[in-house]
Amino acid sequence: MRRWITGIVRRLWREMVGFSAVGIVGVTCDIATFNLVIGVFHAPKVYGSICGTTLGTVIGYLGNKYWVFRRRDRRQSAAEVTLYLLVSGVAMLITAGCVAFNEYVLGYKSLLAANIAQFIVGQGLGTVFRFWAMHVWVFPEARSAEASVGVDTTLAGTAPGNAAPGNAVPPYPDENPDAAALVDSRC
Repeated sequence: MRRWITGIVRRLWREMVGFSAVGIVGVTCDIATFNLVIGVFHAPKVYGSICGTTLGTVIGYLGNKYWVFRRRDRRQSAAEVTLYLLVSGVAMLITAGCVAFNEYVLGYKSLLAANIAQFIVGQGLGTVFRFWAMHVWVFPEARSAEASVGVDTTLAGTAPGNAAPGNAVPPYPDENPDAAALVDSRC
């Protein structure tokens, strides 16, 4: 199990770091918008959640498409945007649901409680869902010739150099394979 997890982390660490950086920028804008809508405009907390998450979603799309997943196959723009919006909509419902549950079921009405529900619980759950869904559906890895003839090339394989023969995980296309092996041996 440990080897499997290590293999996934070695393979996805660049995307995880980039996804986190884009997420930090998006969440910063989300926090500002959420608190502006609630604190200045005195709107309901769920509206603040939706407004902030919407702005964060736009920022996240641009950052993920043009930076984090830039090496991935491109779909037609309309299909990619539609999938991104569907995934983000589900993540937004997760986040807004946490805010609504906090206020209407648990009865916590303070701004601090709303921020905890929004940014710790809701965003935490939403971020895990988003990373998984973006990786699998919105910005999928290129299908290799092996995959089209039935060879399993899923994440069950491990990092370059550690995968089973015939199930090797290639380095990123713009990297020198020798350099990628050297980096892997140093980590």
